[in-house]
Order: sequence, then C-alpha cells, then structure tokens
Amino acid sequence: MRFILISFLIFVVHNSLALDQVNTKLNNYAKACPEKTSRDLKSLVNYLSKGGNTQTQQVELFCYWIAENISYDTESYVSGKTTETAKILVSRKGVCQNYAELLQKMCESVQIECHIVSGYSKGYGYSKKKPFQSPDHAWNIVKVDGKYLFVDATWSCGYVDQVKGSLMFFKELKIEEIFADPNYFLMTHLPGDPRWQIRNNPITMTSFTSNDSVKDMLKLTLPNYNYLDSLKTYLAADSLDRRVMSAISTYNFNPINANLTEVGDAYYNKAWKTSQNTNDIKNYETAIIWYDKSIMIFSKLNNTYGAKWISNSKKGLKYCTYQIDILKKDKK
Repeated sequence: MRFILISFLIFVVHNSLALDQVNTKLNNYAKACPEKTSRDLKSLVNYLSKGGNTQTQQVELFCYWIAENISYDTESYVSGKTTETAKILVSRKGVCQNYAELLQKMCESVQIECHIVSGYSKGYGYSKKKPFQSPDHAWNIVKVDGKYLFVDATWSCGYVDQVKGSLMFFKELKIEEIFADPNYFLMTHLPGDPRWQIRNNPITMTSFTSNDSVKDMLKLTLPNYNYLDSLKTYLAADSLDRRVMSAISTYNFNPINANLTEVGDAYYNKAWKTSQNTNDIKNYETAIIWYDKSIMIFSKLNNTYGAKWISNSKKGLKYCTYQIDILKKDKK
C-alpha cells in the first residue's frame, strides 16, 4: 500500500498547471483574431503569441483558437481518409492527427517544445469488451516553463455522438483537456510509447483497459525507470532513430500486429533515407543492415502488406549492393 501511495503522490505533483477555468481575457483575444490573419500559419501564430506573456499562455492561446475555429471531421473519421494538416486552416476541420500536428507547428514556430503522442483512448467507440487493434488517437505533450504538460487539442474542442444514425460533432470548449491533470488524463489516454506517460512507473496496457480509476491503475505498473533519462536519450537522437526507438518501445509495450508493422515501417524508413543522395559506402552498408531488419519484421506479419514491403526491401538491398560495387570500382 505504501508503494502505491508514493507512486500516486509522485503522479499527482507532476502537473501543477492543470486549468480549472477558461482565461476569459486570453480566450477573447484568440477569438478576436482577424479572419485574414488566421488563414496563414505564420501570421496566425504571430498574432496569438503576442497575446501571451509566458509560454504557458501562448500554448493556451493556441488551444483556444483551435477550439473556436477547427471542427472535428466526422466524414474523414468514418471513411478512414486522411486529411492534410497543411489544408486545415482553409477547411477548418480535421481529425485528431491534424489537431496534434497543427498545435505542434504552432508551438515550434515560437520555439516551444511540443511532441505528438500516438496512443489508446477511451473515447467514442471504446468498449472494454473490444481490445485495441491499434493506437486510435493522437494528442500532444508540450514543455512549457520547464514542465511537461498534456494537451488534447481534439477533445478540448468538443465531442462526437450518434444522431439518427449519423456521427455528429458538437463544439464545446473543454478546458480540462488543456494542460490536463495527469490523474484525469491517464484515465482516458494511454501513450503507445510508455516514456510519454511522463512517470517513473508506467501503467501497463492491462491496467489501463481493466480499470477506470488511476488509483486502481497504479496497482499494476511496469518496473521503475527514469523517464527523464529515457526522454533525454530519445531527444538526442535524430528523427529516423526516434521513430525506430518509439516503434520498438510501442511494440514491446503492446505487442499487437499494428505495432509490429510500425517497427517494420520504421526500419524500412531508416534504410531508405540512409541510402538516398549519398556517395558514402558506409551509408549504403548501414542501409543494408536496416533493410535486412525490415525484412525480418515484415516476414512475421504473414499478410499482403508484409509481402509488399519485403519485396520493396529486397529492391533496396539490390540497389545498395549495386551502388557499393560502383563506388568500389571508382576507387580503384
């Protein structure tokens, strides 16, 4: 019991900036953004960021503007079609990935560290009787004023529900999703990569799906580790290695087929990009290693997707071998 209580207290004090009410002044400032200004990301961010005195206020302003102006795209959700985030300022609608990418772009425009987190959510369509087949939601973690904070820009805008057989979006500012209290947030959001739980004793997938309260979830956690050290290693890596690290961590945390597929994709992506626009034999040799790894993973899928990318990986191997032979001949 003492261990559980200590873990619970550590979890509670992590986030002391959870909002409990709308900042009317900031919200009104965001709403007053001129229409023309809001059609261009640079001018939009420039306007909004001037309304805040701190990084925290700037992110809050970004969230208020998104909640007021971007609607959830129920048609894309139902059809499974992807929407380009670059077009969201024109279409004024998107799905969770678009919301997360937009907030990230806004934050990074003013040098605020912001990460997109893919994971599992107890939102629309969730059922304890229906296991997750893949991560189903995306949100953000921002680092403002030295603290890592949770933000779900999608859920902060409102909610969806069935009306006469059709999925409808209802706009409603939900302040609790901006700098969300970890206890509240973890009840409904579980990062695919456990490092983004931002805690030293990550809650397990089983605990998340079996319980509805954080107190009960904390009874079953992964072994203790230093999440700050884990994040430091992750952030020091380049984008290719970050994707590989996250994919492996996500699969180890929840070894389902969709997560294994992402491992294969991450390996292939690293191989392909390492072999592009280079005259360095070492780069081609490195790419060969990653192509071999991708083939090993895709072979485990036993499906048409895996077969397709095994074929592409073999083509990549052939290309790299050919380039190495040419470069070796040129050196003679």
